[in-house]
Amino acid sequence: MITAINISAVKAICSWKYPEPYDVYNYMSFDEAVKTNSPLLKGENKDNYICFWEGEILTAYINIYKKNEMIFLGIGLSPDYCGKGLGKTYLNQGIETAKTRYPGKEIWVQVRSWNTKAIKCYESCGFAEKYKEIIKDRFGNDEEFVFMCWEKK
Repeated sequence: MITAINISAVKAICSWKYPEPYDVYNYMSFDEAVKTNSPLLKGENKDNYICFWEGEILTAYINIYKKNEMIFLGIGLSPDYCGKGLGKTYLNQGIETAKTRYPGKEIWVQVRSWNTKAIKCYESCGFAEKYKEIIKDRFGNDEEFVFMCWEKK
């Protein structure tokens, strides 16, 4: 089942715990998300998120957002579903949604340069590396990110 983001999805995302070194993708607690008015909870962002469910279990979500004139996709996969080949399925659905919502716009992803699993998934979906940049991550640390653009198949 596919839905927009809702409270159940946010609570699930906040509960996901990844092993090192992927623990940088752990989200804050739900209480902290409420206190800080997390983007996941903002009504104006609701349509940016696509949530994928198996029964009552959130397996993944995609964030589609516009930054300047570029469209970015962000994907979050439940730790229990990582490494099972599902990222490509969800990412392709996100690409199709982005193409529909923003026809003719470039579609981008950005990923930490050490995350080779994610980079391989992006490449298998038609993304190609365009450049690398050192930017501050959400923790304020300098981190090298790879920026990849989707090249129409």
